[in-house]
Amino acid sequence: MKRVVQVFALLIWSTVAALADPSGNYDVKGVDLDGQPYSAELQIVKSGDVYELTYKFEDGTEQEGSAVGDDNFLSYGYADDEELGVGLMTGKDGRWEGVWTHLGASKMSTETWTRK
Repeated sequence: MKRVVQVFALLIWSTVAALADPSGNYDVKGVDLDGQPYSAELQIVKSGDVYELTYKFEDGTEQEGSAVGDDNFLSYGYADDEELGVGLMTGKDGRWEGVWTHLGASKMSTETWTRK
């Protein structure tokens, strides 16, 4: 009986872990399309079936976006007054890595998010 309870508890924990989402606050490190490194803070908030992203960069500027995905991947779009872009991130253990680009660019760059 003890073994059955342990297996049942493991199944419940696995189900809860599978329903986890990427919502939270992150430190961002990336490389701009011109090769310059940058840092930012990122907040991800679940809103219905999607996630809302708010970047706050070191220079005080902000970008907002929306994403779809789960705790393994996120595909997002973002915009501000100057650019419109997309990105794709993969996540593991509170750390996300991926690529992004913006409209009109002929290359992409990288970004890493680390949960605070």
